Amino acid sequence: MLTFDQVWSLYHEYYNPKRIFPNQAMPEKRMQKVDSLLSIQDQYDILLLDGFGVLNVGGSAIQHMPDTLKQLKAAGKELFILTNGASYPTDVRAKAYPKLGYDIPAEYIVSSRDGVERLLPTLPLTKQGGTWGVIVGEDAFIERLPAKCELLTQDNIDIVDGFIFLAAGVWNQEWQTRLTAALQKRTRPIIIGNPDISAPLENSFSVEPGFYAIELLKAIPDLEVYYCGKPFTNTYDAAFERIRFVVGDFDPARVLMVGDTLHTDILGGNMAGCKTLLKADWGFLRGKDPMPYIEESGIVPDFLIQNR
Repeated sequence: MLTFDQVWSLYHEYYNPKRIFPNQAMPEKRMQKVDSLLSIQDQYDILLLDGFGVLNVGGSAIQHMPDTLKQLKAAGKELFILTNGASYPTDVRAKAYPKLGYDIPAEYIVSSRDGVERLLPTLPLTKQGGTWGVIVGEDAFIERLPAKCELLTQDNIDIVDGFIFLAAGVWNQEWQTRLTAALQKRTRPIIIGNPDISAPLENSFSVEPGFYAIELLKAIPDLEVYYCGKPFTNTYDAAFERIRFVVGDFDPARVLMVGDTLHTDILGGNMAGCKTLLKADWGFLRGKDPMPYIEESGIVPDFLIQNR
């Protein structure tokens, strides 16, 4: 597990705007402090909601959110989830939300795994019929990925032609050392299907694939890495494509990205042309004064819900 300070330091160093978007200017924002999503519902037509830290923390729903979303849905707002969770296909992931009290159909859920599925057919390795070794638990439906894939094992780590890192639940430092050695022996491309460095749990912070990607790049600076997930543009492209398919034409400026993490949710939403809301009462910044972190990062949301 990681500490808050460790996670913040890594995000600030590796996911700062100049590093992620070196050729784009940050939009100027005038932040407004608000008490709920309901109080600003005239500011948006469509919600893009992060999962961990906004809808749930670990396996528990955030108490007020199911009722808030019911009220917004009754008011005619379109509710979409945009998550960096890549373990399962979207239709499988959708089955978890009713258990948490959320009525959000599968077609309204976009994940970084969707980004992986959009990216894979475009890559030379896939077109050449190469094999991807997938880092994820069993029963993750990797046969549905649009490429030749197999679960990564000790037996095939030196044989597969590339790697797809979907989830870190099965990963540890021993495996990380093994993968680093394999890549140093023969460099191969790697897709990071979940760029999160960490995710908030009930009482701690997890270690996610984005953390291990940083460690790999430290050891192999010229490693060919593809990222799918917030804050990267490809995931917002996937979200906008889904919104357009479900509801028709829309104005990105009438989309509100709601997240708990400055360097993924808010940075990505800002650069995609959305309005953004930092939910600091739960999730990554819970128990913290968010203002010093907003000032240090230079990532400013349109709206802020403070700690209660």
